[in-house]
Amino acid sequence: MPGSKAYQRAESKKQVELDRALRELVLGAQVPQEPGETTFYFMTRKGKLRRMELSPAQAKQLEDGELGVVERPEPAQIEHSLVPAAAAEQMYALSAKAVRFFNRKENPVGFMNDEELKAQQAAEASGTAVETPDEPEASAEGSEEAGESGEAEASAEAPASEPSSEPSGEGGTQS
Repeated sequence: MPGSKAYQRAESKKQVELDRALRELVLGAQVPQEPGETTFYFMTRKGKLRRMELSPAQAKQLEDGELGVVERPEPAQIEHSLVPAAAAEQMYALSAKAVRFFNRKENPVGFMNDEELKAQQAAEASGTAVETPDEPEASAEGSEEAGESGEAEASAEAPASEPSSEPSGEGGTQS
């Protein structure tokens, strides 16, 4: 029964096994970050904006859907890594929340438009940013994608040619 110690132990064991599987997948497939002058923004599970300083080539690969930004669960914290599209798809199948940015053709993950980005930055500055909820229960009705309520699945990014002092959107790049 939910709430019992046995149930909590079983749930904890499932989470440890999922974290181990995700960590092994990331460590086996991760792509080394090439430091560069392009800033790439993405949102963490806790609703915080993070950035990676990448080479223009890696930023382009992220925008083209050839790479994805995923969580790498470590025992003490969660790190973020770049992985090829195939590994990002495998991780998405295991845990949709573990994939923080991935430009999938049919269902992009982690996109925000300019208004959503500005609202997120304001919420973060004021301390009212909302944490993304955990994975839905297996018994819950609906798909895992429905759990992406904190993330926009916008179909377009702001044009790259538009100069701006603010990032163009989550997953956007800025030179």
